[in-house]
Amino acid sequence: MECIKQLLKKLNKIEKELQKVRGASPLSDGWQTQRLAKKQRKWDELAKEKINILIKINEYESKS
Repeated sequence: MECIKQLLKKLNKIEKELQKVRGASPLSDGWQTQRLAKKQRKWDELAKEKINILIKINEYESKS
């Protein structure tokens, strides 16, 4: 149960970070700029981490 709380806390933190980079678009950040590329990479990595956390939470919940 403690592990699920830690995962949920981490998930909330990732959601906040995703909100910061959610508006990344060529119109707001410029076409083919490093700023846009950095936001897109960050979005990809955070989304992967979010999916992994959700999978772990589902595994813990299915065990109990």
